[in-house]
Amino acid sequence: MSPKGLLVLASVTLGAVALAAHAIITRDVPVTTVVYDEPLFPGLAERIGEVASIRVRYEDKTATVRRTERGWTIDELDGYPVDPGKVQSLARSLVTARLLEAKTDRPERWNRLELDEPGTPRPDGGKSRSKELVLVDGRGETIARLYVGKTRYGLFGPGRGGVYVRRAEDSRAWLLDRRIEVPEEPLDWIDRQIVDLPRTQIARVVLRPDREDRLAIRRTSREATDFALEPVPAGRKADPNRVERLADALSGLSLQDVRAAAKVPFAEDAPRARFETVDGIVLEARLHKEGEGDDASFWVRFAVFTGEALPGEPAANAKPAVERARELSARLDGWAFKLSKWAGERFAWTVEDLLEPADKTS
Repeated sequence: MSPKGLLVLASVTLGAVALAAHAIITRDVPVTTVVYDEPLFPGLAERIGEVASIRVRYEDKTATVRRTERGWTIDELDGYPVDPGKVQSLARSLVTARLLEAKTDRPERWNRLELDEPGTPRPDGGKSRSKELVLVDGRGETIARLYVGKTRYGLFGPGRGGVYVRRAEDSRAWLLDRRIEVPEEPLDWIDRQIVDLPRTQIARVVLRPDREDRLAIRRTSREATDFALEPVPAGRKADPNRVERLADALSGLSLQDVRAAAKVPFAEDAPRARFETVDGIVLEARLHKEGEGDDASFWVRFAVFTGEALPGEPAANAKPAVERARELSARLDGWAFKLSKWAGERFAWTVEDLLEPADKTS
Protein backbone atom coordinates (compact mmCIF):
# COMPACT_ATOMS: atom_id res chain seq x y z
CA MET A 1 0.00 0.00 0.00
CA SER A 2 1.27 3.49 -0.81
CA PRO A 3 2.20 5.93 1.98
CA LYS A 4 -0.82 8.02 1.05
CA GLY A 5 -3.11 4.99 1.41
CA LEU A 6 -1.60 4.14 4.79
CA LEU A 7 -2.25 7.71 5.92
CA VAL A 8 -5.89 7.55 4.85
CA LEU A 9 -6.37 4.17 6.56
CA ALA A 10 -4.81 5.50 9.78
CA SER A 11 -7.08 8.54 9.72
CA VAL A 12 -10.19 6.38 9.24
CA THR A 13 -9.11 4.04 12.04
CA LEU A 14 -8.50 6.91 14.46
CA GLY A 15 -11.88 8.42 13.57
CA ALA A 16 -13.64 5.12 14.23
CA VAL A 17 -11.91 4.77 17.58
CA ALA A 18 -12.91 8.31 18.53
CA LEU A 19 -16.56 7.69 17.58
CA ALA A 20 -16.60 4.45 19.54
CA ALA A 21 -15.15 6.17 22.57
CA HIS A 22 -17.73 8.94 22.30
CA ALA A 23 -20.55 6.38 22.11
CA ILE A 24 -19.28 4.61 25.21
CA ILE A 25 -18.94 7.85 27.16
CA THR A 26 -22.37 9.24 26.26
CA ARG A 27 -24.51 6.11 26.36
CA ASP A 28 -27.20 5.96 29.05
CA VAL A 29 -25.52 3.55 31.46
CA PRO A 30 -24.19 4.24 34.93
CA VAL A 31 -20.59 5.29 35.28
CA THR A 32 -20.08 2.62 37.96
CA THR A 33 -19.92 -1.12 38.29
CA VAL A 34 -23.45 -2.50 38.25
CA VAL A 35 -23.62 -5.43 40.63
CA TYR A 36 -27.34 -5.35 41.43
CA ASP A 37 -30.51 -4.41 39.61
CA GLU A 38 -33.24 -4.90 42.20
CA PRO A 39 -36.10 -2.72 43.49
CA LEU A 40 -35.31 -0.53 46.48
CA PHE A 41 -38.48 -1.78 48.21
CA PRO A 42 -39.90 -4.94 46.57
CA GLY A 43 -43.69 -4.89 46.70
CA LEU A 44 -43.96 -1.18 47.48
CA ALA A 45 -45.83 -0.51 44.22
CA GLU A 46 -48.67 -2.72 45.46
CA ARG A 47 -48.79 -0.97 48.86
CA ILE A 48 -48.19 2.66 47.94
CA GLY A 49 -51.93 3.35 48.05
CA GLU A 50 -51.97 2.30 51.71
CA VAL A 51 -49.66 5.13 52.77
CA ALA A 52 -51.52 7.34 55.23
CA SER A 53 -48.64 9.49 56.44
CA ILE A 54 -45.06 10.38 55.53
CA ARG A 55 -42.59 11.42 58.21
CA VAL A 56 -39.31 13.16 57.45
CA ARG A 57 -36.58 13.97 59.95
CA TYR A 58 -33.75 16.28 58.87
CA GLU A 59 -31.26 17.84 61.30
CA ASP A 60 -33.51 19.19 64.09
CA LYS A 61 -36.59 19.53 61.87
CA THR A 62 -39.51 17.15 61.48
CA ALA A 63 -42.27 17.13 58.86
CA THR A 64 -45.37 14.93 59.07
CA VAL A 65 -47.44 14.78 55.91
CA ARG A 66 -50.85 13.18 56.35
CA ARG A 67 -53.60 11.98 54.02
CA THR A 68 -56.95 13.54 55.00
CA GLU A 69 -60.38 14.06 53.50
CA ARG A 70 -59.08 17.41 52.22
CA GLY A 71 -56.06 15.79 50.58
CA TRP A 72 -52.49 15.74 51.85
CA THR A 73 -51.77 18.16 54.71
CA ILE A 74 -48.85 18.85 57.03
CA ASP A 75 -49.15 18.65 60.81
CA GLU A 76 -46.36 21.11 61.63
CA LEU A 77 -48.16 23.86 59.68
CA ASP A 78 -51.52 23.33 61.40
CA GLY A 79 -52.78 21.05 58.64
CA TYR A 80 -52.02 23.37 55.71
CA PRO A 81 -52.45 21.68 52.29
CA VAL A 82 -49.38 20.03 50.81
CA ASP A 83 -48.42 20.42 47.16
CA PRO A 84 -49.73 17.08 45.79
CA GLY A 85 -47.06 17.05 43.09
CA LYS A 86 -44.34 16.68 45.73
CA VAL A 87 -46.06 13.65 47.26
CA GLN A 88 -46.56 12.08 43.85
CA SER A 89 -42.95 12.71 42.81
CA LEU A 90 -41.60 11.15 46.00
CA ALA A 91 -43.88 8.11 45.70
CA ARG A 92 -42.89 7.60 42.06
CA SER A 93 -39.18 7.74 42.93
CA LEU A 94 -39.51 5.22 45.76
CA VAL A 95 -41.53 2.78 43.66
CA THR A 96 -39.23 2.89 40.64
CA ALA A 97 -35.82 3.22 42.34
CA ARG A 98 -33.44 0.30 41.93
CA LEU A 99 -30.29 -0.79 43.75
CA LEU A 100 -27.13 -0.46 41.68
CA GLU A 101 -24.21 -1.07 43.95
CA ALA A 102 -23.65 -2.33 47.51
CA LYS A 103 -21.61 -0.05 49.76
CA THR A 104 -20.36 -0.21 53.34
CA ASP A 105 -22.17 -2.06 56.10
CA ARG A 106 -19.97 -0.57 58.83
CA PRO A 107 -21.83 2.02 60.96
CA GLU A 108 -18.68 4.03 61.62
CA ARG A 109 -18.48 4.73 57.87
CA TRP A 110 -22.10 5.74 57.30
CA ASN A 111 -21.27 9.39 57.94
CA ARG A 112 -19.10 9.48 54.81
CA LEU A 113 -22.23 8.87 52.76
CA GLU A 114 -24.42 11.05 55.03
CA LEU A 115 -26.37 7.99 56.16
CA ASP A 116 -25.97 8.23 59.93
CA GLU A 117 -28.76 9.53 62.18
CA PRO A 118 -30.05 12.96 61.11
CA GLY A 119 -28.37 15.77 63.03
CA THR A 120 -25.47 13.63 64.28
CA PRO A 121 -22.43 15.85 65.02
CA ARG A 122 -19.66 15.49 62.44
CA PRO A 123 -15.88 15.75 62.91
CA ASP A 124 -15.85 19.03 60.96
CA GLY A 125 -18.24 20.64 63.47
CA GLY A 126 -21.33 20.40 61.28
CA LYS A 127 -24.24 18.00 61.48
CA SER A 128 -25.25 15.04 59.37
CA ARG A 129 -27.41 15.99 56.41
CA SER A 130 -29.04 12.59 56.32
CA LYS A 131 -32.82 12.51 55.90
CA GLU A 132 -34.90 9.81 57.55
CA LEU A 133 -38.04 8.97 55.56
CA VAL A 134 -40.83 6.80 56.97
CA LEU A 135 -44.00 5.66 55.17
CA VAL A 136 -46.81 4.66 57.55
CA ASP A 137 -50.18 3.04 56.84
CA GLY A 138 -53.57 3.86 58.36
CA ARG A 139 -53.00 1.46 61.26
CA GLY A 140 -49.77 3.20 62.23
CA GLU A 141 -47.58 0.40 60.92
CA THR A 142 -44.40 1.18 59.02
CA ILE A 143 -44.47 0.29 55.33
CA ALA A 144 -40.97 1.51 54.54
CA ARG A 145 -38.20 3.36 56.37
CA LEU A 146 -35.20 4.81 54.59
CA TYR A 147 -32.19 7.03 55.20
CA VAL A 148 -31.39 9.23 52.20
CA GLY A 149 -27.85 10.53 52.01
CA LYS A 150 -25.31 12.08 49.68
CA THR A 151 -26.07 12.59 46.01
CA ARG A 152 -23.82 10.87 43.48
CA TYR A 153 -23.63 13.37 40.63
CA GLY A 154 -22.93 12.35 37.04
CA LEU A 155 -23.90 8.73 37.59
CA PHE A 156 -25.40 8.55 34.08
CA GLY A 157 -23.36 11.40 32.71
CA PRO A 158 -23.98 15.14 33.07
CA GLY A 159 -27.27 16.09 34.70
CA ARG A 160 -28.27 12.61 35.89
CA GLY A 161 -27.30 11.40 39.31
CA GLY A 162 -28.03 8.78 41.90
CA VAL A 163 -28.13 8.81 45.69
CA TYR A 164 -26.78 6.78 48.58
CA VAL A 165 -29.42 5.24 50.84
CA ARG A 166 -29.72 2.86 53.76
CA ARG A 167 -32.84 0.89 54.59
CA ALA A 168 -33.59 0.93 58.32
CA GLU A 169 -33.65 -2.86 58.62
CA ASP A 170 -30.40 -3.23 56.67
CA SER A 171 -26.97 -2.09 57.82
CA ARG A 172 -25.79 -2.10 54.20
CA ALA A 173 -25.58 1.22 52.36
CA TRP A 174 -26.57 1.25 48.69
CA LEU A 175 -26.19 3.38 45.61
CA LEU A 176 -29.50 3.93 43.79
CA ASP A 177 -30.03 4.49 40.09
CA ARG A 178 -31.75 7.85 40.61
CA ARG A 179 -32.02 10.77 42.99
CA ILE A 180 -34.81 10.85 45.58
CA GLU A 181 -35.86 14.41 46.34
CA VAL A 182 -37.08 14.59 49.95
CA PRO A 183 -38.31 18.02 51.14
CA GLU A 184 -36.16 18.93 54.11
CA GLU A 185 -38.55 20.99 56.24
CA PRO A 186 -42.30 21.63 56.52
CA LEU A 187 -42.37 24.73 54.30
CA ASP A 188 -40.67 22.78 51.50
CA TRP A 189 -43.78 20.59 51.17
CA ILE A 190 -46.18 23.38 50.27
CA ASP A 191 -46.81 25.80 47.44
CA ARG A 192 -45.52 29.05 48.94
CA GLN A 193 -47.48 31.26 46.56
CA ILE A 194 -50.51 32.65 48.36
CA VAL A 195 -52.23 34.42 45.48
CA ASP A 196 -51.29 35.86 42.11
CA LEU A 197 -53.30 38.87 40.97
CA PRO A 198 -51.09 41.19 38.89
CA ARG A 199 -52.00 44.85 38.63
CA THR A 200 -53.53 44.26 35.18
CA GLN A 201 -56.36 42.52 37.07
CA ILE A 202 -56.69 45.15 39.80
CA ALA A 203 -59.28 47.91 39.49
CA ARG A 204 -59.03 49.53 42.93
CA VAL A 205 -57.09 49.25 46.18
CA VAL A 206 -58.39 50.86 49.36
CA LEU A 207 -56.22 51.08 52.48
CA ARG A 208 -57.98 51.39 55.85
CA PRO A 209 -61.43 51.38 54.20
CA ASP A 210 -63.13 51.63 57.61
CA ARG A 211 -61.23 54.73 58.79
CA GLU A 212 -61.27 58.45 58.16
CA ASP A 213 -57.67 58.38 56.93
CA ARG A 214 -58.48 55.85 54.18
CA LEU A 215 -56.88 56.24 50.79
CA ALA A 216 -57.36 54.54 47.44
CA ILE A 217 -55.73 54.01 44.08
CA ARG A 218 -57.94 53.22 41.13
CA ARG A 219 -58.16 53.02 37.38
CA THR A 220 -61.27 54.08 35.54
CA SER A 221 -61.53 51.36 32.89
CA ARG A 222 -60.21 47.96 31.90
CA GLU A 223 -58.10 49.62 29.22
CA ALA A 224 -56.46 52.15 31.56
CA THR A 225 -52.93 51.32 32.70
CA ASP A 226 -52.32 54.07 35.25
CA PHE A 227 -53.74 54.29 38.75
CA ALA A 228 -54.85 57.56 40.32
CA LEU A 229 -54.28 58.21 44.02
CA GLU A 230 -57.10 59.62 46.13
CA PRO A 231 -56.68 61.89 48.01
CA VAL A 232 -53.63 63.89 46.96
CA PRO A 233 -52.96 66.80 49.32
CA ALA A 234 -52.73 70.24 47.75
CA GLY A 235 -49.30 70.99 46.37
CA ARG A 236 -48.16 67.34 46.42
CA LYS A 237 -47.78 64.62 43.76
CA ALA A 238 -48.25 60.87 43.86
CA ASP A 239 -45.12 58.73 43.60
CA PRO A 240 -45.84 56.57 40.52
CA ASN A 241 -43.41 53.83 41.60
CA ARG A 242 -45.05 53.50 45.02
CA VAL A 243 -48.50 53.50 43.44
CA GLU A 244 -47.44 50.66 41.14
CA ARG A 245 -46.02 48.72 44.09
CA LEU A 246 -49.34 48.95 45.87
CA ALA A 247 -51.26 47.88 42.76
CA ASP A 248 -48.87 44.91 42.49
CA ALA A 249 -49.21 43.88 46.15
CA LEU A 250 -51.04 40.63 45.24
CA SER A 251 -48.90 39.78 42.24
CA GLY A 252 -47.07 36.54 42.99
CA LEU A 253 -47.53 37.11 46.72
CA SER A 254 -45.65 34.41 48.61
CA LEU A 255 -45.45 33.34 52.24
CA GLN A 256 -42.57 32.93 54.66
CA ASP A 257 -44.68 30.95 57.14
CA VAL A 258 -48.30 29.94 57.66
CA ARG A 259 -50.46 29.26 60.72
CA ALA A 260 -54.11 28.69 61.50
CA ALA A 261 -55.58 32.21 61.60
CA ALA A 262 -56.93 31.64 65.12
CA LYS A 263 -53.33 31.39 66.39
CA VAL A 264 -52.38 34.90 65.26
CA PRO A 265 -53.69 37.78 67.43
CA PHE A 266 -55.35 39.97 64.82
CA ALA A 267 -56.79 43.01 66.59
CA GLU A 268 -60.33 44.18 65.88
CA ASP A 269 -58.93 47.51 64.72
CA ALA A 270 -56.07 45.95 62.74
CA PRO A 271 -55.16 47.77 59.51
CA ARG A 272 -57.11 46.52 56.50
CA ALA A 273 -56.58 46.65 52.77
CA ARG A 274 -59.25 45.94 50.14
CA PHE A 275 -58.31 44.79 46.64
CA GLU A 276 -61.00 44.85 43.93
CA THR A 277 -60.40 43.20 40.58
CA VAL A 278 -61.75 44.34 37.22
CA ASP A 279 -64.04 41.28 37.18
CA GLY A 280 -65.60 41.99 40.58
CA ILE A 281 -63.61 39.77 42.95
CA VAL A 282 -62.81 41.41 46.29
CA LEU A 283 -60.02 40.35 48.66
CA GLU A 284 -59.94 42.10 52.00
CA ALA A 285 -56.72 41.68 53.96
CA ARG A 286 -56.34 42.20 57.70
CA LEU A 287 -52.81 42.89 58.97
CA HIS A 288 -50.98 41.93 62.16
CA LYS A 289 -47.55 43.46 62.72
CA GLU A 290 -44.95 42.10 65.14
CA GLY A 291 -41.83 44.09 66.06
CA GLU A 292 -40.53 47.33 64.64
CA GLY A 293 -38.02 48.53 62.08
CA ASP A 294 -35.93 45.96 60.28
CA ASP A 295 -37.09 43.28 62.74
CA ALA A 296 -40.76 43.81 61.94
CA SER A 297 -42.76 40.89 60.59
CA PHE A 298 -46.19 41.03 58.99
CA TRP A 299 -49.02 38.51 59.10
CA VAL A 300 -52.07 38.79 56.87
CA ARG A 301 -55.37 36.95 56.59
CA PHE A 302 -57.90 37.29 53.77
CA ALA A 303 -61.64 37.34 53.31
CA VAL A 304 -62.95 36.85 49.75
CA PHE A 305 -66.27 37.94 48.31
CA THR A 306 -67.67 39.45 45.12
CA GLY A 307 -68.35 43.06 44.24
CA GLU A 308 -68.92 45.20 41.17
CA ALA A 309 -66.95 44.56 37.98
CA LEU A 310 -65.66 47.31 35.72
CA PRO A 311 -67.69 47.83 32.54
CA GLY A 312 -66.57 45.80 29.56
CA GLU A 313 -65.98 42.21 28.52
CA PRO A 314 -63.93 39.91 30.73
CA ALA A 315 -60.81 38.28 29.35
CA ALA A 316 -61.25 35.26 27.10
CA ASN A 317 -61.71 32.02 29.06
CA ALA A 318 -61.98 33.93 32.35
CA LYS A 319 -63.92 32.07 35.03
CA PRO A 320 -67.04 33.74 36.44
CA ALA A 321 -66.24 35.94 39.44
CA VAL A 322 -68.38 33.82 41.78
CA GLU A 323 -66.51 30.64 40.83
CA ARG A 324 -63.09 32.28 41.12
CA ALA A 325 -64.01 33.81 44.50
CA ARG A 326 -65.09 30.38 45.73
CA GLU A 327 -61.73 28.88 44.73
CA LEU A 328 -59.80 31.66 46.44
CA SER A 329 -61.88 31.29 49.60
CA ALA A 330 -61.16 27.57 49.74
CA ARG A 331 -57.43 28.33 49.56
CA LEU A 332 -57.27 31.35 51.88
CA ASP A 333 -60.00 31.04 54.49
CA GLY A 334 -58.81 30.19 57.97
CA TRP A 335 -55.11 30.87 57.37
CA ALA A 336 -52.68 33.57 58.43
CA PHE A 337 -49.68 34.10 56.17
CA LYS A 338 -46.37 35.62 57.19
CA LEU A 339 -45.02 38.02 54.59
CA SER A 340 -41.62 39.56 54.02
CA LYS A 341 -41.22 43.10 55.31
CA TRP A 342 -40.97 44.35 51.72
CA ALA A 343 -44.33 42.76 50.85
CA GLY A 344 -46.16 43.30 54.13
CA GLU A 345 -45.45 46.97 54.70
CA ARG A 346 -47.55 47.92 51.67
CA PHE A 347 -50.72 46.79 53.43
CA ALA A 348 -50.19 49.49 56.10
CA TRP A 349 -49.04 52.43 53.98
CA THR A 350 -50.42 55.91 54.62
CA VAL A 351 -51.00 58.58 52.03
CA GLU A 352 -47.60 60.05 52.87
CA ASP A 353 -45.95 56.76 51.80
CA LEU A 354 -47.52 57.14 48.35
CA LEU A 355 -46.45 60.74 47.75
CA GLU A 356 -43.25 62.14 46.36
CA PRO A 357 -41.15 63.95 48.98
CA ALA A 358 -42.39 67.49 49.56
CA ASP A 359 -39.08 68.97 48.43
CA LYS A 360 -39.52 67.33 45.00
CA THR A 361 -42.92 68.89 44.40
CA SER A 362 -42.75 72.02 42.34
